[in-house]
Amino acid sequence: MGWLSKLTDWFREQFIALFAALQHLLEAIFMFWLHQSATAWLFLIQLIPAPDFLAPYSLCSLLSQAGPTVGWALNTFRIGEGLGLIGAAYGFRFTRKLLTFFQW
Repeated sequence: MGWLSKLTDWFREQFIALFAALQHLLEAIFMFWLHQSATAWLFLIQLIPAPDFLAPYSLCSLLSQAGPTVGWALNTFRIGEGLGLIGAAYGFRFTRKLLTFFQW
């Protein structure tokens, strides 16, 4: 193995390292852009005010007017935990779709 093959191997390794660094740089730029755009969307969504007709109501006040039978049914059938589990499942599904770029 002569000096020319060592030199060309060194150039090839530097060329590969350059493109690997470029790939990492583009990934970092994309992740920065994705984070900034998600932050901007979140800010815009938080600017949307709640409708005025929903302001005096809350879930607790609506359920307290339903009576003791509804409260017993909600507690017995564990509706709160079930809705929490469904919400967690939807959150997991949405996160999985985002991370796989909607390929599922």
